[in-house]
Amino acid sequence: MSSFVDAAAGGFDAVLRHGAVGDNRLIARRLATSRRLLVASRAYLDRCGCPATPAELERHKGVLYANREGDWRFAAPEGWSVIRPRACLRVNNGLVMRDAAVAGLGIALLPTFFVHEALRAGTLVEIDIGVEAEGAELFLAYPRDHGASAKIHALADSLRRSFGDPPYWDRAAD
Repeated sequence: MSSFVDAAAGGFDAVLRHGAVGDNRLIARRLATSRRLLVASRAYLDRCGCPATPAELERHKGVLYANREGDWRFAAPEGWSVIRPRACLRVNNGLVMRDAAVAGLGIALLPTFFVHEALRAGTLVEIDIGVEAEGAELFLAYPRDHGASAKIHALADSLRRSFGDPPYWDRAAD
């Protein structure tokens, strides 16, 4: 199980971060992009209906990420649209969010690297509301005072090659 750690004070050589690295004690090296998709189980959608618009989405139950504001951002023609679903669950782990969505608790907005296998297996369904969710990037972050050692450079290069461009999780989700 993964957890959010203090990379600068925790004695770590490096950590992976999805989204902005807002800690000025860290240096962040971009590894890959990530799309975020709205997903839910077929059972949830059969029970509660499938939203087709942002307004309909706002009336649904959301499985929300606790370390981020409780809203979802989407690119709309007039700018960013913000959706604030009703929280049925707040957790700080994307894998738990995915599993809660699979269990039918609500709709989750998750990066494709967490959901591409569930989409392929059919345990989750992508929800299209006509606008694309705000994406994010995956970073390798390491303490500024440690500097970038050869092993950090090697790890970053290896991860970039393994992920691909575009990353394998986005190719699989398509």
